[in-house]
Order: sequence, then C-alpha cells, then structure tokens
Amino acid sequence: MKLRLTVLGSTGSIGTSTLDVVARHPERFEVYALTASRQVDLLFEQCLRFQPRYAVLLDTVLARQLSDRLKAQGVSTQVLCGSAALDEVSSAEDVDAVMAAIVGAAGLSPCIAAAKAGKRLLLANKEALVVGGDVFSCCGSAGWGHLAADRQRALGHFPVAARRPGDLA
Repeated sequence: MKLRLTVLGSTGSIGTSTLDVVARHPERFEVYALTASRQVDLLFEQCLRFQPRYAVLLDTVLARQLSDRLKAQGVSTQVLCGSAALDEVSSAEDVDAVMAAIVGAAGLSPCIAAAKAGKRLLLANKEALVVGGDVFSCCGSAGWGHLAADRQRALGHFPVAARRPGDLA
C-alpha cells in the first residue's frame, strides 16, 4: 500500500527534494496534496507531474489562476485557498503523512491539525516546534504522533523513520 503524502511548502527546497524522493519511488508514495504560498508556476508543474487530489495556495487570485490552468490541461486536482485549507489537507482521513516544510509560524496550525488527526508528521524545520513547543510537548500523552526531523534526516528516510501515534522521536 502506498503512503499518501501531503507536502506543505512543496515549492521550497525541502518540498522539491521531498517530491524528488516521491518521484524515484512511485510504487511507495502517492501525493495527496501540494501546497505553496505564492509560487503558482512551480505548483502548476508539480500538479501536472504528481496529479494530487488537492493543491492549496494562500492567495485567492493565484488559486483561481492555478485552477483555470489545471482545468485547461484536463487535470482534476481541486484547488483550495487559504490557511484553513492547509489544516484540511493536513488532517484529511486519506492522508498518511505530512511533510511540513513551511517556513516560520505559518506552519504551526497545519502541523497541529496533522498531529491531532494522528498523522505521521515530518518536520523539515524546527520553527513549528519552537513556536508551538508547549503544544507538541503533550503529543505523546494525548496520543498524537510526530517526528521532529531536520533537512538531512527528513529526506529519503522519512518512510522508515516516521512514527505512529503515541511514539515520540
């Protein structure tokens, strides 16, 4: 069974590296959702290649532009908009793991949503832990799961290193 993955920040360096790993192992991974802040052109190319169920942009105008471009290419990816959509694609029932590569505090809410939903949470940076340290410190006792990963450990090893709810790395 393939690991269904949401990539938060898919257009950044960690996100593109994560998708490189996914592309090298199509028998192991399926992309559920890709997200970006503003890089609509790269997100469009990623959607063409990986055919995710969802793509999320924060800007309404860019989201509409992406949706129109994907429809013109016959791609069925549904485009969502806004920060609430990040939480939605991070906690969806069909998601197995979330690669959190969003810079800064913007990634905190979708990380919490993923952890609460019991998803494998792969943190490519430590900002979410720094900003939300108290929230994540109770993950084990609440039955949530997460994995604090840095750039070197996150890529290429995340399917093996990811933890189930209740296990803390």
